[in-house]
Amino acid sequence: MEIITDRLILRDYTSGDNSFYNELEQNPLSHKYENTAPDAQQIKDDFLSILSHITSDPREHYDLAVCTKQDMKPIGNVSIKLNWEEIREWEIGWVLLPEYWKMGYATEAVKNLIGYAFKSLNAHRVVAYANAENVQSEKVMIRAGMCKDGVLRETRFCNQQWCNEIIYSSLEQEWTNL
Repeated sequence: MEIITDRLILRDYTSGDNSFYNELEQNPLSHKYENTAPDAQQIKDDFLSILSHITSDPREHYDLAVCTKQDMKPIGNVSIKLNWEEIREWEIGWVLLPEYWKMGYATEAVKNLIGYAFKSLNAHRVVAYANAENVQSEKVMIRAGMCKDGVLRETRFCNQQWCNEIIYSSLEQEWTNL
């Protein structure tokens, strides 16, 4: 699968992306706002799982390498998975290498993957969750056209303390009106 945007190519991972995926997942900033960081075995298992999702039928989980169009260099990951089939809800997530933050790449990737979900995955609703202290992720959600649904109080244990989680969503009818 491949989605081409103005500056990016979002594509399925290949086995040759293993070292990039390791670099991305081992970066401490990738997990700053998460409950825990994965260890080497978890990263390996996750990568093998990503590769196995590519051939699933029906496909209910997409992890895509975010690559710059100019040189095809992987700079991050964007994912979307079926959360709740009955209401056609998909959950989106993203992470970029820190040197590519604040350049609009995450917003571009997220916006285009949301569009793909509504056009090709029959999504009714696309949601994103983030630690409430992760201001940069919230900015991506807003710039991608998502609306804040609310705050889930103390649903994350991060950095030895309970943290709130924010939830944003886009609805099918809102997306078609953009």
